[in-house]
Amino acid sequence: MKASFWFDKWQSREIAFHEGRVNQLLERHVEALNHERGAHIFVPLCGKTRDIAWLLQRGYRVTGAELSKVAVEELFNELGVEPKIKKIDKFEVYIYHDLTVYVGDFFEMTSELLQKVDAIYDRAAFIAMPDAMLTGYCDVLKEITKKAPQLLIGYLYDQNLVAGPPFALSQSRLNTYYGQDYKITQLETIDSNENMKGIAPAQEACWLLCS
Repeated sequence: MKASFWFDKWQSREIAFHEGRVNQLLERHVEALNHERGAHIFVPLCGKTRDIAWLLQRGYRVTGAELSKVAVEELFNELGVEPKIKKIDKFEVYIYHDLTVYVGDFFEMTSELLQKVDAIYDRAAFIAMPDAMLTGYCDVLKEITKKAPQLLIGYLYDQNLVAGPPFALSQSRLNTYYGQDYKITQLETIDSNENMKGIAPAQEACWLLCS
């Protein structure tokens, strides 16, 4: 899965992965991260998620990373704000008050760029990665965030019926990539009220990962 795959998705508007409202599992479980106003939350592969506006409204400081410039421009347009844009290393960086988004290759992110992170919110990154990429993704994420706690949301469905992305997310898959570094707790599972790609019945689940 190359970068061009996601560029093409945004250019052709094939963005069914974009959730048009604030994720209800985030609303119900963000407090499990046990952080107060002003905490710094990292959102990898953030797209233009409405969850960012919700986190900002609740006083969090948010940093995102996103490959698609189109997605980030739409994010700030929908927020109704005009960001400052800087060139830092290999990234274009969009900044407005408590929101910073790095546009570029996630695998080029460093802890120096990201600075201290209090928590990670992952709704679209882990499930976007095939197994061939997950080890690298998880290793980079743990390194640049110093293994900050995570609130991770993904779909449960029969992967044999439907090819990803999004890829099915199970406790065993989480254990494979995060089990040595985090205690993994499933907080809630709900019906998604839709079939994955019209074929496989799916549930949406939320996990808390703490080291």
